[in-house]
Amino acid sequence: MYSPVRHLKDALKKAASTFREQFYEQASLRREYDRIKGQVATETPDNPALYGYKIFSQCDEDGIIAHIFSRIGAGDRVFVEIGCSDGLENNSHALVLNGWRGAWFDADSAKIRFLSSNLPPSPNLVIEREFVSASNIHSLVSSALQRLNVTAIDFFSIDIDGDDVNVVAAFLEKVKPRVVCVEYNAKFPPPMKIAIRPRPGPAGWAGDDYQGASLCSFADVLQGFDYKLVCCNLSGVNAFFVRTQEAGQFADFPIQRLYQPARYYLRRLASGHPPSLKFLADALSANGPD
Repeated sequence: MYSPVRHLKDALKKAASTFREQFYEQASLRREYDRIKGQVATETPDNPALYGYKIFSQCDEDGIIAHIFSRIGAGDRVFVEIGCSDGLENNSHALVLNGWRGAWFDADSAKIRFLSSNLPPSPNLVIEREFVSASNIHSLVSSALQRLNVTAIDFFSIDIDGDDVNVVAAFLEKVKPRVVCVEYNAKFPPPMKIAIRPRPGPAGWAGDDYQGASLCSFADVLQGFDYKLVCCNLSGVNAFFVRTQEAGQFADFPIQRLYQPARYYLRRLASGHPPSLKFLADALSANGPD
């Protein structure tokens, strides 16, 4: 026989069990993150990865970005992010909250619809549904910068799980952001140079290891455009490159020591309550059209 009291007790017991599991998972992840940070501090002192933290980034990228620009200066505070997803987890959400302007691109129609339905139109954030390729990236970004009424980019981030390395190369032929962030395939450590074969159109990532390019592949390309690797984040996802003329602000370590292996489980480390677009909507409304 159904008992409301027993049902309530069972629900409370289940909720308490879930809370304990989440608590112990977060405590374990924090200990592991701190252990890795200690190891990195010993092997590469003053590595920008040591200053990482998470607000809306996948892991600790928000803090790394803030630290890099604290050393070289924020400039005009303009960004472009290719592969912005639904905005709940990316590398530039926190930048907008700090007064930056920029453009978001993503090929997923559902994610762009989610953004459009939750964010007000704003002159400070251009949002476009586009499949970005080596052949169209320059025209797409040029159009977005024109709408933002700017000409230079301080921060460029790309995560399209595909032909990222050739898209970056095509972009850098004409535009030189001060800082470039790329998602690398950490399965292939230095000195391996691995990249997927370019294919026309959005093929989509199958969730396997056929994705993007290795760190050394990116480093070779960006070095040719006068960029230097300054760090990789501790989860082994994103690598940060700074224009050589400003890279003297950072310690000089070989790529083999800056490389971080895949620790994708660190993504589960929380930064507080579940993310939303509500603070971002407030910020864009405050700076929107009259």
